[in-house]
Amino acid sequence: MAHVCMVVFNEYSSDPRVRREAEALIERGDTVDCVCLDKKKAKSLGGVRLYATSGKYRGLKRVGHLAAYFRFFCFAFLKVSILHLRRPFDIAQVHTGPDFLVFTTLVPKLLGAKIILDVHDLMPEMYMAKFGVDYRNWMVRFIIWIEKISVAFADKTIAVHEPHLSILAKHGNPREKFSVLLNLPDHRIFVQRSSVNPKQKPFRLIYHGTIPDNDRAGLEIALRAVARVRNEIPSLEFQIIGGGAGMARLYRWAAELNLTSCVQFIAPVPVEQLPGILLEASVGIIPYAADTFTHYVLPTKLLEYVALGIPAIVSRLRAIEAYFDEGMVGYFEPGNETELANQILSFYRDPVMAASVALKAGRFTEIYNWQHHREVYFTLVDSLLPPKAFLVQYELKGKSSGER
Repeated sequence: MAHVCMVVFNEYSSDPRVRREAEALIERGDTVDCVCLDKKKAKSLGGVRLYATSGKYRGLKRVGHLAAYFRFFCFAFLKVSILHLRRPFDIAQVHTGPDFLVFTTLVPKLLGAKIILDVHDLMPEMYMAKFGVDYRNWMVRFIIWIEKISVAFADKTIAVHEPHLSILAKHGNPREKFSVLLNLPDHRIFVQRSSVNPKQKPFRLIYHGTIPDNDRAGLEIALRAVARVRNEIPSLEFQIIGGGAGMARLYRWAAELNLTSCVQFIAPVPVEQLPGILLEASVGIIPYAADTFTHYVLPTKLLEYVALGIPAIVSRLRAIEAYFDEGMVGYFEPGNETELANQILSFYRDPVMAASVALKAGRFTEIYNWQHHREVYFTLVDSLLPPKAFLVQYELKGKSSGER
């Protein structure tokens, strides 16, 4: 049985990737501590012991981000060190960003623990998109250097998909050090609906996720597209599930476009409750803007729509195109409200086509699913365990397989 510590600069309860990996370890008999953010500072969730603080910054000022990172780094460094001295970890897994959080595990590493760096986001590209600079900027070069020494510090590293890995390698990181673990929905929660009602009313579009303080999510374009087609789709509704610094701006846009009667804003809900809301939708939309960061995002919300059997309309971005062929989703050019409006009309007027799109997208789930990726994750973790611990895990895994 392995003892694992996870570190994440996010609220554990609302981070499905971290929860999925931690709870998978708990299910097979490992113990997991997680140092994280949590406003409620809960003690445990799903068998995972939580050691939480609060204080994530969501503004545009660089100093605000750096201050929030520094505060959490100090908290995590002390907490991880104390926990390890009390009961040593076999493995510490750090979820980015920022990348330098991996150094909060310095004490466990010096005392023999193995380190996994799970690179969720491309921090250099995120910085470039947020502040309008390019690779020549000194700060971007510095962030890439931080990324490289963070990867070098870890024993194993994880990328979230192949295009993501290609950019990490382009930065100068060794490709062979990475495993690829997609951010896939939990198959126990996101269960495909058994049938689709082609006469479903109302015709409901849906978007869910954090609403950022800029319009990277592309929701202004989405609202403008909805305004274009509203008179042609009498039953049209657009549900936006989420919260964040950009909510006030969304309310203002909806009012300016006279959409308050058909646009519904829903507060964030626990992931376990999400499928019940999503399954009432006709089409999921992901209208992301195109920039140096979003081109390498494979949206979790898209994979959740696909897992549930909901057809999706998405911006044409590189990471999405790497996994979804034409016909598996409805593509439109990022920022083009006319193309998005036309796709919405097409899915409304031809429900058989929409159902076919959802069916074709199901090919993705057949190839990439958490049942398979969970085993990839277990193999990665087990490869870092001492021989004796690995043998115990192997025997338990074999016994479990025999019982099935």
